[in-house]
Amino acid sequence: MKDLLFVDEQINDLSFTVKEGEQARLSFANFTSARDTEIKIDVEKNASLIGALADFSKGKSRFKLTVNLLGEGSSCQWRSAVLAGGESDKVISTSLYHLAPETSGVMSNYGISMDKAKLVFTGTSEIAKGSKKAKTRQEAKIIVFDMGCMGRCTPNLNIDENDVSASHAAIVGKLNDDHLFYLLSRGLDEKSAKRLITLGYLKPIEEFFGDEGIKNRIDQTIEGDI
Repeated sequence: MKDLLFVDEQINDLSFTVKEGEQARLSFANFTSARDTEIKIDVEKNASLIGALADFSKGKSRFKLTVNLLGEGSSCQWRSAVLAGGESDKVISTSLYHLAPETSGVMSNYGISMDKAKLVFTGTSEIAKGSKKAKTRQEAKIIVFDMGCMGRCTPNLNIDENDVSASHAAIVGKLNDDHLFYLLSRGLDEKSAKRLITLGYLKPIEEFFGDEGIKNRIDQTIEGDI
């Protein structure tokens, strides 16, 4: 398996091909300053890509991912977990193009926006004509913590074939008052309660990282930022 891991690295442009029958894992973990990144990946027949973005950086950034499923039976699974705080301004774009039969793809983006930050999830799932039995799903969910912050999700489906399965979900909502009240009633202060909610919401991204040091750093960053 091809395994690419980037931690706090300035990757402006990255492109590669997952060859026929191969598996590839691509992971980004950003903890310090924000950065702009554009990625393009082609996935050939019966090949698969698993990828993740864990973004806890500060500032303005644009992350754009384009995956082309070129060969029959190719697949992609992508997961993002993004924490936007302070006056950060982040746009995460994930687009998946099904260009062959029996391809499959899932793109899931989870985020928390707080303070005066802006967080946008956008992307496209497209199934081209002739890509029969393709399966695609795109989901984006943002919890908005504070009155001064913003969250927006804009997933798009472009389908040009009938014999397929396609869906998307987009949810932006404020912090659940009942959930928060329950934690406060158990003796937690508001900051600790928000920290616990954030950890539960974003922690699943750790499944995409095999390095225990990165998993611990994700936990520590959430502990320090909330």
